[in-house]
Amino acid sequence: MSRYIVKRVLSNNAILVSESEKEYILLGKGVGFSKKKGMVLENIENVENTFVSLAGVDKDQYEDLLSQVDDEIVAISEEIIYMASKELGEELNPHIHIGLIDHINFAIKRLKEGIEIVNPFLMETKLMYPKEYSISEKGVNILKKRLGIQIPDAEIGFIAFHIHGGRINKSRSGALKNTKLVNLIVKYIEDRLKINLSKDSLDYNRFIAHLMGVLDRVKNKKYLKNVLLPKLKEEFAFEYKIAYDISKIIQNELKLKVPEDEVGYITLHIYKLNNSSKKI
Repeated sequence: MSRYIVKRVLSNNAILVSESEKEYILLGKGVGFSKKKGMVLENIENVENTFVSLAGVDKDQYEDLLSQVDDEIVAISEEIIYMASKELGEELNPHIHIGLIDHINFAIKRLKEGIEIVNPFLMETKLMYPKEYSISEKGVNILKKRLGIQIPDAEIGFIAFHIHGGRINKSRSGALKNTKLVNLIVKYIEDRLKINLSKDSLDYNRFIAHLMGVLDRVKNKKYLKNVLLPKLKEEFAFEYKIAYDISKIIQNELKLKVPEDEVGYITLHIYKLNNSSKKI
């Protein structure tokens, strides 16, 4: 029979418990009601509760956060982590527990101090990491409802980075680097073509999806063959030059060469963007 000792009541819906030197966040509607530190819970496996394991989490850092962060913020952060794991269908890296709690706490503090949160990569993040963005959107809605504070959409993108970084073998810094790179390329195209790209257009969405594919292929050295390359270079010389310059931007940022076949496919997307976007 498992015996869980209550270490901290975070909210009516979340408590920190320990069992055989292992720690868990126990989630469930009303699970924290009337609970107190030191209470022993038995036979709760059959109750409709969710155990979030804190295995691999630095206990000292986590307890330090608990001493500095409002319990409700910790509880909501853990709910978001559980939701992300469930919707993605995978276990998340333990580092997300400390990273996400710390981030959300800092963001809420800034908002309460009237400091504006700005995210210049929001649209690119939404297109590049749609699953993480959707989960983050739900998480921000929970924060708004439970904390009674207005949270800008900019924060959805930042939380999405943490969720992406929490996925096994993924990197939050890598995701941010990719997003900054895509944003740099988009601005370069707008400057060269003297156009305002419609971020909601189908052509723009297709271009971003293709660009993500290019970045993935060059990193993994898996390339596409382009039988139309000679024709593209001849018929779309202007667009090809822009695509070639973009390949050099990618090369400079990632230190990886973009094959000419890939440059040809980028050319096609630039041609479509140039013909469907509003001129400045």
